[in-house]
Amino acid sequence: MESNSYSKPYSAWYVAEANWVPVTEVVAVEESVGIYYDGQLIEEASCTPEDLKDLAIGYLYTSGTIECLDDVSCVEDGIGEAGLEVRVLSSNQRRIAESPRLPLRADATAGEFRVSPEAVHRASAALLGAQRMHRGTGATHAAAFADLAGGYRCIREDIGRHNAVDKLIGALLGSSTAPASGFVHLSSRCALDLVKKCAVFGIRLISTVSAPTSAVIEFADRQGIALCAFSRNGHFTVYTHPENLSR
Repeated sequence: MESNSYSKPYSAWYVAEANWVPVTEVVAVEESVGIYYDGQLIEEASCTPEDLKDLAIGYLYTSGTIECLDDVSCVEDGIGEAGLEVRVLSSNQRRIAESPRLPLRADATAGEFRVSPEAVHRASAALLGAQRMHRGTGATHAAAFADLAGGYRCIREDIGRHNAVDKLIGALLGSSTAPASGFVHLSSRCALDLVKKCAVFGIRLISTVSAPTSAVIEFADRQGIALCAFSRNGHFTVYTHPENLSR
């Protein structure tokens, strides 16, 4: 059995009617990780212990603790006294706000931006094949950034859907990816917090496999984000800003 940091085997019983069969189940690993900024504990996340540096940078960015990668001089992950941790050092030692304001940095209505429906279908169809953790455990969410043709440029997985988005945004920041060069596809329900995180980075179109709520639709409408929900099996529903898609 493949050895990795995100799953581990457990003995279990498979019960079908009156039949009990011993099986080995591969289960997703969940661990607590402390995210520190200049020695201060900012967040203690329950997560999949992979891509932890991306998680820390993405979380600090979407929470408003940092404004850009220039605010960071060093990122280190490892084992501390309390367990897994990621320590981020600032480049300017600026004061951390007690309750950082969620900044919406992008003017989502500025500039030409178009994605074809075919690109959204392509990204949706590729999701399961790209989810290595989910295929092995059935327990993780994915957040993917696709280019304007629908091909994946980056994907991150985690047991937590918020963590997956933070990991993705952290990776995109690290690779200097332009938000308008593609769109985000999510394996989870179209939750408001996830859409807000994407809005902070400047994403103009978000597609998800499941449903939005009224608050998500109203937020995406205000921010100029095209919201494509129920994106699976060759169809999706556009709730906001259809002008961001070509016809």
